Amino acid sequence: MYSKDILIGIMLSSAKPEIQIVRDDNAGIGYRVRLKVNLRGENLFLMAVRRTLYQHEISCALYSVESKARPKPILRVGGIKNIYKLSQMLDLGLHDRTNTWPLFREAVNIVSNGEHLTSEGLDSLFNLKGLI
Repeated sequence: MYSKDILIGIMLSSAKPEIQIVRDDNAGIGYRVRLKVNLRGENLFLMAVRRTLYQHEISCALYSVESKARPKPILRVGGIKNIYKLSQMLDLGLHDRTNTWPLFREAVNIVSNGEHLTSEGLDSLFNLKGLI
């Protein structure tokens, strides 16, 4: 089990936040937005991180095999409530190694406010991803 400060350091240095915008004809606007955070490492390390996240009431999933092509463990944090709690835990003044957390935090705010369901909100998500 890790302290909150160590968990923040792990998330800033090793975790990879991901914004997925997928074409979906069943969605109202034609796209579906998925936010998730992936953390790769050894199984014991990921189990300790999972325990620490659970103590902060953040649910996550630990897979012993990511895929056939990558048979290594992965920890995934998904769901807007869990992602929102995790992004609020990270300070705004801290910088990560690839500077992806500030953009991800903006995407979390857009999705948590429901703005991704409008064309303006979806356009801002495309801008964050650098697709427009």
